[in-house]
Amino acid sequence: MAQQQLKAKLNYKPCSSIEVFYSGGAVSLSTNGHVACACQDDIKIVDSHSGAVLKTLVGDSEAITALAFSPEGKHLFSASRSLQLKWWSVEQATCLRTWKGHRAPVAHMAVDCSGGLLATASADKSAKVWDVEGGFCTHSFTGHSGVVLQVLFHPKQLMLVTSGDDSDVRVWDLVSKSCVAVLKGHFSAITSLSLAPDGWSLISAGRDKVVHVWDLRKNTKLVTIPVYEALEGAVVIPTGHHFPGTALDSPQTQSPASRKPVFFATAGENGTVKIWSSATAQCVYEQKGPASTAGGNYIHLALMPANAGLMVASADCNLLFLQPKSDGLSMELTKQLIGNNDEVTDLRFLGPPAAPTHIAVSLNSEVIRVFSLTDMSCTASLAGHTDTVLSLDVAAHVIPTTASAKHTDRRDLVGDPSAGGLQAIVASGSKDNQVRLWHCGTGQCLGIGDGHVAAVSAVAFTRRSNKLMISAGADKLLKVWDVAAALAANPTGQSSKAVPSLKAAAATSAHDKDINAVAVAPNDSLLCTTSQDRTAKVWRLPDLVLVTTLRGHKRGVWAAQFSPVDQAVATASGDKTLRLWALADGTCLKTFEGHTASVLRLNFLSAGTQLLSSGADGLVKLWNVRSTECLNTFDGHEDKVWAMAVGGSQESLVATGGGDARVQIWEDCTLQDKAEEAEEQEVTLLKQQRLSNALQDKDYTAAAQLAFELKQPGRLLAVVNKACEAGPAKAHHILINLVGNLSSEELKLCLEYIRDWNTNSRHCSVAQAMLQAILVKHQPQTLLKIPGMQDLVEALASYTQRHFARMDRLVRSSFLLDYTLASMNVLTPEGGPEVLAADDLDQPEAVGSDLDESTGTEVDTDAFMQPAADIQADEHAQAVLTDQQQPGPLESAPMEQQISGLQEGAVETEGDP
Repeated sequence: MAQQQLKAKLNYKPCSSIEVFYSGGAVSLSTNGHVACACQDDIKIVDSHSGAVLKTLVGDSEAITALAFSPEGKHLFSASRSLQLKWWSVEQATCLRTWKGHRAPVAHMAVDCSGGLLATASADKSAKVWDVEGGFCTHSFTGHSGVVLQVLFHPKQLMLVTSGDDSDVRVWDLVSKSCVAVLKGHFSAITSLSLAPDGWSLISAGRDKVVHVWDLRKNTKLVTIPVYEALEGAVVIPTGHHFPGTALDSPQTQSPASRKPVFFATAGENGTVKIWSSATAQCVYEQKGPASTAGGNYIHLALMPANAGLMVASADCNLLFLQPKSDGLSMELTKQLIGNNDEVTDLRFLGPPAAPTHIAVSLNSEVIRVFSLTDMSCTASLAGHTDTVLSLDVAAHVIPTTASAKHTDRRDLVGDPSAGGLQAIVASGSKDNQVRLWHCGTGQCLGIGDGHVAAVSAVAFTRRSNKLMISAGADKLLKVWDVAAALAANPTGQSSKAVPSLKAAAATSAHDKDINAVAVAPNDSLLCTTSQDRTAKVWRLPDLVLVTTLRGHKRGVWAAQFSPVDQAVATASGDKTLRLWALADGTCLKTFEGHTASVLRLNFLSAGTQLLSSGADGLVKLWNVRSTECLNTFDGHEDKVWAMAVGGSQESLVATGGGDARVQIWEDCTLQDKAEEAEEQEVTLLKQQRLSNALQDKDYTAAAQLAFELKQPGRLLAVVNKACEAGPAKAHHILINLVGNLSSEELKLCLEYIRDWNTNSRHCSVAQAMLQAILVKHQPQTLLKIPGMQDLVEALASYTQRHFARMDRLVRSSFLLDYTLASMNVLTPEGGPEVLAADDLDQPEAVGSDLDESTGTEVDTDAFMQPAADIQADEHAQAVLTDQQQPGPLESAPMEQQISGLQEGAVETEGDP
């Protein structure tokens, strides 16, 4: 185990995260369990089962006002304040069509059961129906005197129901395109419409605190039910799905009338979900929300797929999932997804140290949330502070529980984490000047520490026992609290009427400015405090006697951590550095530089041989303590990383949280990376051997493919050059086979190779041959879709034009060789006279000659028959023979060497002749 612990970390990879996915407003639930949430000007698609963000649909920089899924859940419709309507493909995360539909923002949208029609309700007092495939408006209904808030398609008839803030419900006939009924009865805005399964019983709910049930056959009111709260959501509940109070034989649902009752659920300003029966006009069940949302209103209510439960959206951007129990008597809150955590101030792992199961997170709020690492849902909310919680710490030892322990108050708890062994004790410090102890299994506060006169910015338990807790804050005070009595009084975290007060065992004024952090040594003998006064101080526990002061930082010191093996402590400062100090004399041993902003948190890893730090630059860095070298940098945040925690077996998990409201979980992948690297090396060696064998066998097609797979452009160039030596036809065949089945990424890589080769005149012919093969095998439309294609084309075109100009100059320069050889009469003209050598001229032939009687000499009679050009050639030959009789630099050289020298001169010539 010691050897395994000493293995250095080299890399961490993101494995899960809690991020902002809902900023309030529009939300829609699909039939496959996906939730579309408005996140500022974007749309986040969230899996309701895992809590993961599946897709992000980028908006048009304006807030989203309405969302609606198609019946099968494959398409999504959205509207924004830019007045644009968009039709999205959820699987591809692409916008299929955009159009402007109204003169004012759209408040609500609905899709009919076929998915072919879309209805929109707008603030311009109109409702419109659109043909989805055709992209045109089929109906435009005007009649409301105010904003149209809701639209609803009839499931069986060509009818549309609308409601607005004018207190009217209108029924429209899609065939005659006219209003067939106006249902009056409300006195305020109508915020929700829902139809019973039979399609003829309509419920309407609004902010006038009543619900009306209407008969659409006669367009009359059946019953009015007072609900005593302004409603934002109402939905009809089908019978036979174990919802509490919906059994037809229940005494609460029986009515003297023979009419079948309608059950519906409501959600509104009181933050509760209620189930009502139209038969008795009474509430048959009430489900209160968790304590973290108590008093907060609900803004949306929807029925889960297959009628499995209810989904509620709260005003504080939370999604609550309620599911009826099998006995049909009650409902339970099975999952709570936090849509917007706001700024993360601190976090800690909870559960067994070797395998944490939960994480406690303090946010820019008074509530501490406990998240499950499995699905990132909020399993508990620790509510009690009255201002923002700034710091957290978890006790190193779990409180033993008894089998007889009962939990009497579970309003703060979602599910039952205590059943899974979550018995962690958490300490928290807040801006309300209090320190609190919490039992995470029950969400109960075990003790309150009063005594600070300013915000408590740091808390820490002793490492070897849970007897002491240390706190410090903006009041510059350092306090030691005795928590043993409070933990012993309520070890199981049961609810109690009075929360005991914690007693301070020691206190001192520790610094001249705000204290930022507190760290306890592994043996509980020392503690270190860091402050904005640019110093860190080491104190003796438990009497708080000053041991040494660490001076050297140029800015405030944000964090400190004791080494687990050495007599040293590390500090992180606003001067962008980390420092390692000797506890014996307080001297600085090492300085770590690399962050570009303040360093906010740090932790030791690998038995004190490594450091992990996070900073205001949004980066997490891994350091080697001995060499002060930065081994790796991890980028997972867009703002300051305020919080960091290390957990898991052999420190395999790291959690970070920051100002971007994101909690990122990192997993150690060092061994996995090494295994993958070894496997890649093995595969590479095997391919290199196959490449060598292919070259030996002159199988250039296989060799080129292997060189490309190995991403070795140099060897690929050599293979193609060898193929070209075998002939252009064979080279073309090899290149066609190479580029024929390349993907877009591989095509881009191949074009990058061609671009690099094309810059060198020695390789340009190979580059042009491969480029020709790509253009032959792939359509231009395919090539234009490659990212960065325009830059590649520009680079290829510029060098190709240069090579073309150079080759053109060389071709024109080669004519100088022909001219020179023709001038030397070395080249024999086609059909011309034979050029004689000098020895042959000493013995002229008599054929074709006559004797000149006047001079007595022979006359060549054929010369009179030669053309003028031939005569000039003969004269030039005589001149050449005359020049040959004179010594010169080329006199003794053979004719082949002279021609070779002229060719070399022509090749070296770069300019025009």
